[in-house]
Amino acid sequence: MNLKIISLFFLLSTFYQSTSGERIGAWNIKNGIVEKKQAKNDKLAAYYWNEFNRIFPQELTQKYIKRIVLMTDGIDEKTGALVALSSKNDKWQLEIDIKDVNFETKDKRRLHESVYTLVHEFGHLLTLNRTQIRPTDKNLQDEGELYLTQEGEAYRKSYINKFVNLFWKGALLNRWDYIQREYCYTEANCVEKLYDLYQNNRTEFLTDYAAESPEEDIVESWTAFVLRPRIRKPRTIAHKKINFFYQFPELVEYRKMIRQNTRQYLH
Repeated sequence: MNLKIISLFFLLSTFYQSTSGERIGAWNIKNGIVEKKQAKNDKLAAYYWNEFNRIFPQELTQKYIKRIVLMTDGIDEKTGALVALSSKNDKWQLEIDIKDVNFETKDKRRLHESVYTLVHEFGHLLTLNRTQIRPTDKNLQDEGELYLTQEGEAYRKSYINKFVNLFWKGALLNRWDYIQREYCYTEANCVEKLYDLYQNNRTEFLTDYAAESPEEDIVESWTAFVLRPRIRKPRTIAHKKINFFYQFPELVEYRKMIRQNTRQYLH
């Protein structure tokens, strides 16, 4: 079977970008520091970047994040995004909705959701950077071949290629590909059919958002891996997806670091 790659991650990013909202500003990042523009929101940009850079491994954040964008489209719409700035996957833009990501609130739910958003977006950086995905001209993937994303072709030992080989195959992958080809040219139809996919496979996905693509599935699973306790007796595929990351010592260390650096917001 040939899979035509219509990356849902980027398709839905296009939908989100069409949503009306307020763009507060964009700032370049050089040598791990926000470049000031002598604008009134310079301090706000520096605050969000410094917090993101503090929480996550700087060998990745400072290496790849080259721009930060602050925006808002209201509460609980688009909460954040990570956008490639280069076809080589070596430069990325971090987008944050300042109403959704708020570390100064006393609302515990909002604090948890703020951490959740940042862990999720870091997960995209972790799984799509240049050490994980290489540029390619391919737009068709035969079953069993290396996984293709809009960003390129996954390396054989990449996190996402291993994840897809374990959890996205057979009938599930066939159905997802069919939905992309037949329905994902309009947002409403795409979202409806993907939600049906989630409902029909609830033991395989941690959230309905995870069913939107393997890229979102691995990142939702990564976020649960970081924020939830380890599942000692996994009973579902969704549970196994959380435990997938424990096989990588470097990710176990990242988990420990991130949990420590966000402890003040979650406890």
